Amino acid sequence: MSQDRNMCFSPNPSYKDNQSYPIQEPTGYIPHPLQPGGNNGQHKTSCEVPSVLPACPKLTKDDEQGGDQWGNFTGLERKKIRCAFIRKVYLILLIQLSITFGLIAICHFIPSIHEYVRSSHGKWLYFASYFVFFVTYFTLVWSKRAARMFPFNLILLAIVTLSMGYMMGMISAYYKIESVLIAVGITGFVCLGITLFSFQTKYDFTLCFGVLFVITLVVLALIVICIFTFSRIMFTIYAGLGAIVFSIFLAVDTQLIMGGKRHEISAEDYVFASLMLYMDIAQIFMLILSLFGIRK
Repeated sequence: MSQDRNMCFSPNPSYKDNQSYPIQEPTGYIPHPLQPGGNNGQHKTSCEVPSVLPACPKLTKDDEQGGDQWGNFTGLERKKIRCAFIRKVYLILLIQLSITFGLIAICHFIPSIHEYVRSSHGKWLYFASYFVFFVTYFTLVWSKRAARMFPFNLILLAIVTLSMGYMMGMISAYYKIESVLIAVGITGFVCLGITLFSFQTKYDFTLCFGVLFVITLVVLALIVICIFTFSRIMFTIYAGLGAIVFSIFLAVDTQLIMGGKRHEISAEDYVFASLMLYMDIAQIFMLILSLFGIRK
């Protein structure tokens, strides 16, 4: 899944760009014969240097990130765009999480739906949701045009949220409600702490893609081992390592959205950014539930 994250973000060209504008120092001039000071139609032979040179404007931090004061794109404008982008992403994420945990609550507290999702018909609907989820998810990840085409991108994101919400609701229906609530609390605490840390730290997590790719391969290998061995110990190792990996992914994705690091997401990819955060939080919740949850 780490390769999917390279689709909609690019290196930040303004990262550590501390160059200033060169000062153009006039070395001299020869006035036109018809201009004042032209010495009655004869050219001056000596160079005249102005006593006061034009000062080179100093670049601010915002100018270094977004442009200069003569261009059409200023640092202040870039900062406003990034702040509006962050607000839009987290608003969409809040709606997604509300729908998802609402479906989880419905699967637990409504007896008829609780029995349905645990029946054979509910399992078939689970596999159908799994198929729909993968089709819409990879459409948003691999097609930049689909991820930016309004309102088609929001429709696909809604389908991803509903399908993922049903799958999480069905899986959580096999656990006690106390375990689900504990997993929700731990997930909220971990995600909030990682988000706040990613916003204020000077460490650039967007440079860790190579390490994350290797760790992701290890997690995938553990999944294969768990499928064929049915070992509880291996599954516990996979769940713990997977929760750590997706926590790091959450820190990376947060800094990609925040901007100002080596890599950042374009302001047009707000749907893709919301999808990344949503998948990180959903995976952290499911792995924590499998680690500490008690089955019925």
